[in-house]
Amino acid sequence: MSGHDFQIAIIGGGIGGLCLAQGLKKNGIRAAVYERDETPSSRLQGFRIHIDPEGSRALHQCLPEDLWEIFDRTGGDFSQGFTVLTEHLTELLSVRGASGPADPVARHRSISRITLRRVLLVGLSDAAHFGKRFLHYEELPDGRFALHFADGSTASADIVVAADGVHSAVRNQYLPDASPIQTGVLALGGKLPLSDGVMALAPGRLLDGPAIVVPPEPCSLFLAIWKRSPEANEALRRLGVEEPLAGDENYLVLGLGGRAEYFGLNGDDPHGIPQRTLKDVLQRTVKDWHPNLRKLAAMGDEREMSASHIRTSRPVAPWKTTRITLVGDAIHSMTPYRGIGANIALRDAALLCSKLAAAHRGEKPVLEAIAEYETAMREYAFAAVEASRKSMDQAIADKRNPGFRIAKTAMRVVNRVPALKRKLVPA
Repeated sequence: MSGHDFQIAIIGGGIGGLCLAQGLKKNGIRAAVYERDETPSSRLQGFRIHIDPEGSRALHQCLPEDLWEIFDRTGGDFSQGFTVLTEHLTELLSVRGASGPADPVARHRSISRITLRRVLLVGLSDAAHFGKRFLHYEELPDGRFALHFADGSTASADIVVAADGVHSAVRNQYLPDASPIQTGVLALGGKLPLSDGVMALAPGRLLDGPAIVVPPEPCSLFLAIWKRSPEANEALRRLGVEEPLAGDENYLVLGLGGRAEYFGLNGDDPHGIPQRTLKDVLQRTVKDWHPNLRKLAAMGDEREMSASHIRTSRPVAPWKTTRITLVGDAIHSMTPYRGIGANIALRDAALLCSKLAAAHRGEKPVLEAIAEYETAMREYAFAAVEASRKSMDQAIADKRNPGFRIAKTAMRVVNRVPALKRKLVPA
């Protein structure tokens, strides 16, 4: 490095990596993103995600004003409410979002992963390199890093940021003991186009926000509606997208979670399970549930079904700070049961960006800046990992016990007392 000028390599072009790249560009810092996907549209998959106030603040900090405005119009309002239902659609608890004016920046939003990635790529055509599957790095005699990719190409950088997800190749080389562990829980996901028939069968409370069905058996079913607003369509047209992206239409999400052995899929590679089998598992699981849930499970297109083993990170002891660091799932992968993983990755990106920007301005040494980021990140991120794991354990526990019957009674009591329900509204 010369003076306060440095070149940063971001390995991974997901939400956290691209948010960081936007923030670095905004601060005049040279950065390149290396993504293994062949093109920006290679993986048109994934469901809608909830961007909370923390995530919104991070995006506002990192995005240029014109791109923030596009995100603001594309990310529709997220109903902060949530509902807990029995398998017969009896309401145990329903909490609606807080009323009143929302902070124009720090508010809840709902946006498709596909759309958000498209927005975050705007203006990065010279910095984002696709078809670059990272293999390994080596430290050069001058202190820089040489990066090696599967296509035989190489690149160099002063600072390397691992943003390459739960299977991070950078982390595997840099912090091999920090790899996430299997939870034994299998997540099956599907989605249905949001037709009038689907809306008629879906629980009415989904208009207030997501719902979770908690049967006595050791599993749970997550339901949520994704609808893209007219304002989002107009914002996307400003990006040159005239029609909804494939896989990005309005839909109802069904997410079934439970231990693999409960579904009879123990030991199976989830990516190798036939989609027909996944749909059969979903229908078999809900066969004694409310007729509407059985019909929704039957209506789903098996081609939209997918499965994955849920992994989670464990707290990592502080490591010696170097000019390699990590963001998002590369260091703190968490279960999907709190829906906060993307927001923590965005928080990482904004915090790391601010620290590196301070170093770029000469306010502190680079290693000090990275150390400050890592110290703060370990505290908030691993607290989120633990909260997410606890939520998963509660959702997929065998609920045929006196303790859960007491919990159901408590939820019903809270549901009848508005003052108690208001305390549960997400911040």
